[in-house]
Amino acid sequence: MTPAKAQPQNGAVSEYRIEKRRRDLKLVLADGSELEGEVFLRAVSRYRSRPEEPGDLLNDDDPFFALMRSGEAILVAKAQVTSVITTVDEDDALDTGALGVTVELTLRDGTVHDGSIFLESRSDRPRLLDFLNSYHGRFLPVVSPGRLLLVNTQSIAHVREIA
Repeated sequence: MTPAKAQPQNGAVSEYRIEKRRRDLKLVLADGSELEGEVFLRAVSRYRSRPEEPGDLLNDDDPFFALMRSGEAILVAKAQVTSVITTVDEDDALDTGALGVTVELTLRDGTVHDGSIFLESRSDRPRLLDFLNSYHGRFLPVVSPGRLLLVNTQSIAHVREIA
């Protein structure tokens, strides 16, 4: 936390604020419309000792998140987000110890995306099918060179492994 003089709603002055990083996102909503803006991410994730990433924000339990557009916050329902596109920075901590499987994902609206899904290296569940069936996040990360796609698992029609 960084010392700062912030004015909370109750009128008391706080000595601390939580440092945030900005990240540009492009959202596709369930109705096909698109929104672009930025989100604020924590300098350290709640669950890991690295910076929070868009996937952490979208996969937490909160049903809404704030998207900043032209200085205005829009509160977006995660259930209405089909996919999110952002860039992959060198600083992003991708799990390089995981097995990357190249896939083609077809969404319910017919949109097709390809990229790599990184499977956990578990000897008891090494198959893509097993990974997808045991995945508990709301948004599945699919990585392509320079791009991170987060797909709402409820929007996926089918997945095909590309050899």
